[in-house]
Amino acid sequence: MSTEIVRIEDVDGEISDLRHMALRNALYHVARRRWLDGWSRFFNLLTILAGTGIAADLTKGNGQAALVLGGLVTISGALQLVYDFTGRARLHEILQRRYFTLMADIECAASPTGDQCRIWRSEFSRASADEPPTMRALDSIAHNQATFALIGGTEPYLKVNWWQSLTRHILPHNAGLFPPNQLSRD
Repeated sequence: MSTEIVRIEDVDGEISDLRHMALRNALYHVARRRWLDGWSRFFNLLTILAGTGIAADLTKGNGQAALVLGGLVTISGALQLVYDFTGRARLHEILQRRYFTLMADIECAASPTGDQCRIWRSEFSRASADEPPTMRALDSIAHNQATFALIGGTEPYLKVNWWQSLTRHILPHNAGLFPPNQLSRD
């Protein structure tokens, strides 16, 4: 049986990487949860407002307006059922808590060892098993936010163009490039 000796520099670098990963993942899931919760609330409000008796009274005698309100109720209800914004938001909430808990465990370790780092890495792997497909532009933005929070800086580390930023919650950007910003490496 061989024992691996881990120098404190290696553990410090590993701890830094683990803290960054935990914060990046937590920030990613906070953003996804908020976005999905927002859409859930919007469609719930639309369904309620379009389906009320007052809306029906306002459209009395106007067949087209009644048709539009009926269509809004149908579409918003269908979107809620098909996309399950609330259920997806709860999944991101669970993952967000998991990463914040992992980050707290890392922070609480007085003198972390290489073995503890391996345990924390395995926790990341376990959490990854529950992850839905990643929205890569949002993940790059979360990476930049975590980098700013942990080591500072004035320029984002990963470049995210305006289109990627605008569609970060809608498109996965699997073929997108997020190159390192040369200014942030100096």
